[in-house]
Amino acid sequence: MPNKPSTRGAALDDRWTRYCLEIASRRAFGWVVLGALAFALQLALVFGFADPSPVPLALLLFSVLVLGFGLTRRQPFTRVMGDHAWVYVRVHWRGGLLVVHGARPLVLDVSAGPVARGRIRRHRRAWVVSPDRAGNTVVTFRGVPKLFPAKVVRG
Repeated sequence: MPNKPSTRGAALDDRWTRYCLEIASRRAFGWVVLGALAFALQLALVFGFADPSPVPLALLLFSVLVLGFGLTRRQPFTRVMGDHAWVYVRVHWRGGLLVVHGARPLVLDVSAGPVARGRIRRHRRAWVVSPDRAGNTVVTFRGVPKLFPAKVVRG
């Protein structure tokens, strides 16, 4: 399996992109199964105990909200990518934002955790898809099999 995307052809046709989407799909499926199990357990607690405790009902409401949020909060990567190709760029972090140095300099708000930020800080390279009209784009980094949604702050 490659550890970076190719800059040839559409990003959706790239092996790296398909690999990242497959991993994200597996991860999402796991969370949905876990949420469904938590929901079933809470439902059993609510109906299984005659004790009128509000705790099982509160946990049931919480699991329904988490499950609903997880199912509706999926990023539409495929719509953002369209027919665009990955573009190799040099990057660095400044004030919590990702500064992209390329033919078209951008400043992106990327939702990346501390581990990914550390790797990006060391390697200083990324692959970006051209932003859509709303300023949404997708970023990926070498060796990090994840597609990060990003929003253009300044272009």
